[in-house]
Amino acid sequence: MDLQLKDKIALVVGASRGIGAATARVLADEGASVALVARTAPSDLAAELGGQAFAADITRAADVDRCVGEVHAAFGRIDVVVISAGAAQGGLFWELDDAVWEDAMALKFFGMVRVLRTVAPILRDQGAGSVVAVVGNLARQPGKRLMPGSAANAACLAMLRGAAEELAPHGVRVNAISPGPTRTDRWATLVGNLARSSGRSADEIEAEQFAQIPFGRISEPEEIARTIAMLASDVVGPMIGASVTIDGGMTKGIS
Repeated sequence: MDLQLKDKIALVVGASRGIGAATARVLADEGASVALVARTAPSDLAAELGGQAFAADITRAADVDRCVGEVHAAFGRIDVVVISAGAAQGGLFWELDDAVWEDAMALKFFGMVRVLRTVAPILRDQGAGSVVAVVGNLARQPGKRLMPGSAANAACLAMLRGAAEELAPHGVRVNAISPGPTRTDRWATLVGNLARSSGRSADEIEAEQFAQIPFGRISEPEEIARTIAMLASDVVGPMIGASVTIDGGMTKGIS
């Protein structure tokens, strides 16, 4: 299928690794010109993909404003925005202090808000564009040992749904993708944290997680990235305010 992304300008936030890096590769393969954003500008990946690298800490509003302005000035427009940033520490609820909760919200939720708030006027004025935010299946299936991330993800979905309705009349589509466990550095860190807090081995934690997945395995970053590219493209038509879950059947419920 031709996703009609050739010559589109794609801004990927959180592009240095994991799902963000995989998405940048897929978008570049589809013919898009990629602007790659991370705390440290991902110059090596940009060189590999023929794109441009930009540095920004999305916990700082001024950084986001500057970076988006630089991207817009460099390319002249922004057609696709992918927001793939944020991680949260897991553990026993009563052992997590305020800093853990604040960090989860500062990067995942407020980082997403800052990026979306900054790109929205650009996309609105263009009369076209697409935003895909990587959220997570914990938004609808809160984990008892993953509560800060669950709360941040739920807040993201609420914000994205409202933004989607606001921007749709201007020809801008906003959607979310909610992956389950995915084979990234973040997954390895999460498993390690859960192992330490529970006194069990990483292998035991992984086996416990796999047992909750009807499909029997976790996702690969490239699998999530291909779905993001589809959501970002115009081939999905008037898909607005949706949250597509990819978690091997973990999420139970009808939506």
